Amino acid sequence: MRFSGPFFFLLLAVLVVLAGATTKYFELGTKLTLEKDIPTVPQPINYISWKQGSNLVVSWTPSVPEYYGSFIGRTTLDPKTLQLDINSLTFNDRGRFSLDTNYGPSGTYDVEVISKCVCVCVCTQPLVCDVSCTLKCTADTTDLGPVSYEWKKDEGEWTEGDELKVMESSNTSEKFSCRLKTHVRTSEASPPEDNPLYKPVKVTGMSTLKGHIKLFGLQKALTYRIGFGKL
Repeated sequence: MRFSGPFFFLLLAVLVVLAGATTKYFELGTKLTLEKDIPTVPQPINYISWKQGSNLVVSWTPSVPEYYGSFIGRTTLDPKTLQLDINSLTFNDRGRFSLDTNYGPSGTYDVEVISKCVCVCVCTQPLVCDVSCTLKCTADTTDLGPVSYEWKKDEGEWTEGDELKVMESSNTSEKFSCRLKTHVRTSEASPPEDNPLYKPVKVTGMSTLKGHIKLFGLQKALTYRIGFGKL
């Protein structure tokens, strides 16, 4: 079945609404960019509008774009690509942004503005442990949105996990580090934290053999010197 004319564009608008919104995350104070795959938008375009909720951000007819409210002076619309840029994001810029053309709705985006990554540190629970303990990556996660954590043992690879279990029976790692991940970036690694259950590996094998050889050599030298009356 083929569709054409006004019915086609009405059907397209309904499909856009049913498809739901795409969630985009941006950091506070940075630049927001929303764009549409232009080949999917019916042509020719002689009207464009971007809204935040029910409030106009920008409207365009074949002339100069008109910007509104708090978006004046920090917003740019490219009529050729439909791309919307907003600088110096604030928490007030959160919300649902929708794109409309003369053919109806063309896309919706849920914008989340989050704080920048903060410093993290490793916290041991309980503070004193002798058999096992839990390491947690602590940070102020206010306004960070969904976060996840990664851990590193000594100079090993980063692995994902909300927390790290440390057991006395497997305490070969000397130090632990963690870092936090948001939908935008990964934080700096925490300062390395000492493993509360770490015990240095006992010297065995070749190291012990070398020690015995060295001691034997010293004894032999002493015997030689005594034999010649030099002690």
